[in-house]
Formats: sequence, structure tokens, C-alpha cells
Amino acid sequence: MQDRITVIRAGRLIDGAATSGVQHDQAIFVDSGTITSVGPAGELPPDADVIDLSSSTVLPGLIDCHVHLVFSASEYALGDVLVEDDQQLLLRGVAAVRRALRAGITTVRDLGGRGGVTFRLRDAIDNGLIAGPRVLAAGSPITITGGHCHFLGLEADGEAGVRVAARLQLKAGANCLKIMATGGHMTPGTNRNRAQYSVQEIAAAVDEAARAHVTVAAHGLGTDGIRNAVQAGVNTVEHCQWIGVDGSVSFDEAVAHAMGERRTAFVPTLGPRQRTPPELREQILRAMRQAWAMGVPIAAGTDAGVSNRPFDSLPRELESMVSELGLSPLEAIHAATGEAARALGVADKVGTLEAGRAADMLVVDGDPSVGISDLQSVRMVIKGGRTVVANGVLLD
Repeated sequence: MQDRITVIRAGRLIDGAATSGVQHDQAIFVDSGTITSVGPAGELPPDADVIDLSSSTVLPGLIDCHVHLVFSASEYALGDVLVEDDQQLLLRGVAAVRRALRAGITTVRDLGGRGGVTFRLRDAIDNGLIAGPRVLAAGSPITITGGHCHFLGLEADGEAGVRVAARLQLKAGANCLKIMATGGHMTPGTNRNRAQYSVQEIAAAVDEAARAHVTVAAHGLGTDGIRNAVQAGVNTVEHCQWIGVDGSVSFDEAVAHAMGERRTAFVPTLGPRQRTPPELREQILRAMRQAWAMGVPIAAGTDAGVSNRPFDSLPRELESMVSELGLSPLEAIHAATGEAARALGVADKVGTLEAGRAADMLVVDGDPSVGISDLQSVRMVIKGGRTVVANGVLLD
């Protein structure tokens, strides 16, 4: 017996594409978890299961391009991950994905866990054992000996070492890769201002990823590391703060131009950063605004799991993109839907409401194209054509 066709009637529809505005009174036809067509509602088939959302806004399920599902998001996130065993990390991950799904986040990219914990978590969701978003998992990030996040267990030096590390992660089940192009705040003793890897070393990871048809994300706070990562051909630069070797912002227009030409997206992770002085933060924001004005794509990500960054914070991240970077609400939504899917290499599967894509949807009261904060007024979340959240309650 075939599944009945489901028709979702949307009072307002935001389809996630870059050039689309808000469409009114639309019908989304779903069969076996996949969107088959979208168009004016008109007269609906009498034998279809109709979900009437004519007073709400329907948009693609949100995509968080940067999370750490096994981190605690507490004030002491680093201390937690250093002392907890893999079983505890897996339990944290289960709680994290449930919280993300309740917020309308139906796809996440995990950019750093320990061992194979995030792979097991991803597979459990795929097999229907637990409720959660679709997960792209990098596993352990690749870093230099003693480098940023070395405690996650994948140190590699030199081009050959990086190549082996990439192959090991791919063999273990990674469906994306993460490389630390600079040091970072979370790891004492590392230098965020200087490059950790050369162009050739990062290119080795990019080459291995291309062989496996997956994408590469580069952690990059400092301009030198950002420059090397972009030249090596990564798909996204995380944080992208343009910090020079002297600790002040050193925006490189040539690198930004190359990012725009190659469609290398940056993921700004604008959430609270208590260790960044206000003057420096404003310089960073100014550089990000300049990159955006030059045509560098922005993909939305939260860094959820690090200190004070909960797993349902993506809607607030989009509010910051509007208020601090100057994106319009629709541009911010695109950064968390269609553009995010493109940057992650999954635009043929998710990110837009069009035929052939998974029926992943967020339904909210109000109109987030006018007030971006309306994304927090979640009425329903649909994943793969199934209602998984209704009125704030997780149904699975």
C-alpha cells in the first residue's frame, strides 16, 4: 500500500532560494518524505492528507553549519570534554540533537567530536533510534601536534601526515572534514593569529576530501591561516575574524575577492564571545561586513556546544547577522537554508522547498521576512515529511 500524498498549505512560504521573496497561499506536495511540487494552492486533491498552515509561515528546516554535539555548552565546556568519557559524550549528544530539532534545525554539521562518538550519534538518528537533525560529521578535527583541539585526538604534521589523518577520518565514516588553519580560544597555548598549516598541508586534506566527494571546513581566526585555507581550496572558513599577527584586525581584500570568486563561504559564529574586547569585536564585524559587501557568501553557524552556546541558538545567530552584519531577514534565512546547503555540498538534498528535496520544514507564527525574531515562534517542525515537533513538543 502506497503512502497517501501529503499537501501542506502555507499561508506564507519562504523557499530558501537566494532570489525568492515571500510567496502567499502555496501548496507543498510531499510523497514518501520528498517534495514533489510546490505551487499556488488552488483546489487541493480530495484524497490527499492536508496540513492547513494558512495562518503561518513555512520555510525550509534550518541548517546549522557549525556545531559540536558532544560539548556541554556550559561555562566550563573545555573542562567537561576533558574529563568525560565517550559514553557521557554520547548522552550529551543525544540531548543536543533533540534540543536543536525542537528549534527547527533539521540539518547540522558537526565540526569536532572525540573518536567516533559523533559518527555513532549520526547513524543512530539515520536509523530512527533517536530523534535529531540530519548530521554531517567530521569526527575529530585535524590539527598540528599540540594545536587547537588536539585533545580530540587527531594530531598530524606535514603534508603526508595530514593526508593520512584525512584518510583515517574518512575510513572511520566522516562525511565532511575539519582542519585547524589557526590556533583558537578553546585551547590554551595555541596562537590564533598565526597559521598552523601551510597551503600544501591544507591542500592535502582538500584533495582527500575531493576523492571522497565531501567538503572541508577550516577553522580560521587569523588572516594568515584564512589566506592559506582559501588558497588550498577549502569550502568554508569558520569564524573568519581576520586577525593579524599583531592581534588587531588585518582584512585582506585579495583573499576576500578570491573567496567571492570561488564561492568559499564564511561562517561567522557571532554568538557571545566574552574574551573579545568590544573594540576588537567591532573591527571584526567591520571586516565581515566588508567581505559580505565584496560578494563573499555567508553560511550560518553557531559553534553550539562551546561555552554558553546552546544547541537551539541558531535563530538568535540569524538575529545577530541582521543587527550586526546588516543582512536583511531574508538574506539571513538564506544563509541558514539554501546557501548553507550549497556550502555544505548538500543542496541537492536539503535547504530549499522545491521538487526533489527532502520535506524538511520549519513552521512559525508571524513573518520572519519582516521580523527575524519570529523564527523563535516555532509552531511545527517537519523532517522527511513527518511532523517531529508540534507546539514545542518533540513527538519522537
